[in-house]
Amino acid sequence: MKYVHLSILLKELEMSPEEFGGCLGIAGITIRRWNDLPQGDVLPLLYKKAIQATVLEFIAEGRLSPYSESAKLAIQEGSDALFLASMKSLGIADDFLKHADQSPESVVQVISQIGSSDSKQAIVDKSKQKILGHQKRGSEWKSYIQTLYRAITSKKLTKFEKFAAYGAFFYLVCPFDLIPDHIPVFGLMDDYLVLGLVAAYYLKRFPSLILKA
Repeated sequence: MKYVHLSILLKELEMSPEEFGGCLGIAGITIRRWNDLPQGDVLPLLYKKAIQATVLEFIAEGRLSPYSESAKLAIQEGSDALFLASMKSLGIADDFLKHADQSPESVVQVISQIGSSDSKQAIVDKSKQKILGHQKRGSEWKSYIQTLYRAITSKKLTKFEKFAAYGAFFYLVCPFDLIPDHIPVFGLMDDYLVLGLVAAYYLKRFPSLILKA
């Protein structure tokens, strides 16, 4: 969030710097001084978080439309921070996220990184019944899950070649529910899409092995 966004927010709320400063616990003169700074500069992190929290409160109270420019920015930046923290905890590098796209290849690469973790593989192994229970959702779900289980249990695939299947199943049992649509790769993903893309990857790369199993 930049200084210019604060100016836009004040106009949308029809509040004076003093009134808004009172909500933040900041002197109105401080906010007025910000108007003299380069508007393209980013707000200090401490104030940025306080403003985001205040914006969300205004939305909840009905004082600010969730479709306003300021509201969208606050929600987006808050979601981005949560998402990036989640991705880092999974071991997904920032550099990869910056260059990722919505292609099937990128999805499989990300899922493979998740599945490379021994601890996440253990979670998948312990969640077999829960995973198999998703087969009741339909014939395609059943096909995807069986294909990925064949990959995991195959004695011919290397551990490295099983990472994508493990990652897809981990995504299924531990879904990420708070992912904004504009995030590269993950924004348009759901459990069904992940399973389908990774299953297609195995059927294309190891057709005889997977179909024969």
